[in-house]
Amino acid sequence: MNYSFIKPRKKEFIDVVSKMWLFFIGFVIIFLFSFDVLIKIKINSLNKTKNEYISKIVKFKSKMAKIDKKIEFLNKEKIVADNIYSSNTILRDSIKNLFDLVPDQITLSKVDMKKDSLTIYGITPSKDTFNFLLGSPLKSIFQSSNTIFYLNNDGWYKFVSINKIINKEDKL
Repeated sequence: MNYSFIKPRKKEFIDVVSKMWLFFIGFVIIFLFSFDVLIKIKINSLNKTKNEYISKIVKFKSKMAKIDKKIEFLNKEKIVADNIYSSNTILRDSIKNLFDLVPDQITLSKVDMKKDSLTIYGITPSKDTFNFLLGSPLKSIFQSSNTIFYLNNDGWYKFVSINKIINKEDKL
């Protein structure tokens, strides 16, 4: 005896609508999980890149420090070279002026120039020739000027003229 008008059907444990919802929820979970994994991979990649750039920055900073030290050293050398060049120029001009100052009658055999002194060795026909032609200009340039004369066998005089500039620090 049948108590139903329809033939019984096999009942499923989960109906079609619930299956669709479960499939959609599973798809969303898988999508979110894969998106999370993708973001973590990208973060790791960016961290590695950041670390590489940090190490490059450290290397460049050390190179910059070395280059700055070299620049500082070269600037100091340039200043020293400029000082030497200017002192050489002054010395060259001083020597030129000294030789322009010496008259034709006086012959120089040795000149010793120091920072604050000038010693001249030479031969002159007479003491007066030296004093008038070379001694007077030397006395006007230097604060202290002393000349010693030696009579030669031929009648000319050998002389040693020691001329000094007296600095204020030397007086104290």
